[in-house]
Amino acid sequence: VQIPMSSLCNGDVYRPLKVQIFDWDSNGKHDSMGELETSVHAMISSPDTRIPVIELDKKAKKKSYVNSGHFTASATSILSRPTFSDFITNGCEISLITAIDFTGSNGDPDMPNSLHFQYPADSGQMNPYQSTIQAVGDQMYPVYGFGAKVRQPDGNMSAAQHCFPVYGGGLEVHGVEGIMQAYKDCVNNVYFSGPTLFGPLLSASTAIAAASNCSQANQKYTILLIITDGMINDMEATKAAIVAASSQPLSVIIVGVGAADFAGMEALDSDKELLKAGDKTAERDIVQFVAHSNLEFSVLAQKVLAEIPDQVLQYMEKRNITPNKK
Repeated sequence: VQIPMSSLCNGDVYRPLKVQIFDWDSNGKHDSMGELETSVHAMISSPDTRIPVIELDKKAKKKSYVNSGHFTASATSILSRPTFSDFITNGCEISLITAIDFTGSNGDPDMPNSLHFQYPADSGQMNPYQSTIQAVGDQMYPVYGFGAKVRQPDGNMSAAQHCFPVYGGGLEVHGVEGIMQAYKDCVNNVYFSGPTLFGPLLSASTAIAAASNCSQANQKYTILLIITDGMINDMEATKAAIVAASSQPLSVIIVGVGAADFAGMEALDSDKELLKAGDKTAERDIVQFVAHSNLEFSVLAQKVLAEIPDQVLQYMEKRNITPNKK
């Protein structure tokens, strides 16, 4: 069993640890066999020490009670693991793809109650899509839209598109301001439609991540940021796409804006059990869902990026990729 030091003892090898021992039962009603106290330092420095296991209820009832056995940490060690910063400072490139929901459920962008309403520039206010975009960094970004009919060169509207470049001058824009400007321009040139489909976005992003050819010598990782206001209409296709993407250098961040029911989105964030699609299981958890809920900027940025370091490390470890030395 491998447990991160941050989770086990907050990095403090002398921090007291309470170990509880149970007799496992298939019905879930596990029987307590006692507990003991130790520390990481104690387990490593004295691996053969027999630590008494105490059942507190028996100790309280029986004066003759001594212990219920002994615990021995005979094979304990600390494994050195590269950190996320080790990869970044040594040249690993992190790329971002942004996808914006233009489905009709967002409301008429000319109305103040719309999630896409554009506040006057001098008001200092941002809609939830803008505040989420503001929480990312400064480089070249592909930006997609989905769920809208797009104005064509002849002035007519296309059929509903589920993965289209937001920027008319090409796929990529520069930095947060580039995303913001492309978003503002796009709001006024598309017709909000539907349904909400994630499958095409995930497939396109997975292809981009795969094409980066991440390796020991060429360390690249991609993040797909999806900003959306509602339920997914292709849930099974989305699950299958995520399972397929889990073997690629890709993470998916979904930010839910508005007051919709995001239970389906939360089901994709498989922190407790790896996502399944049919008879296939994801290689690792690559999805992080965050409800916008008018969070302060600093809190939103922290929540959006919370799982990225571990997801990057999991991908690199599975492929025995270590930080390059400059």
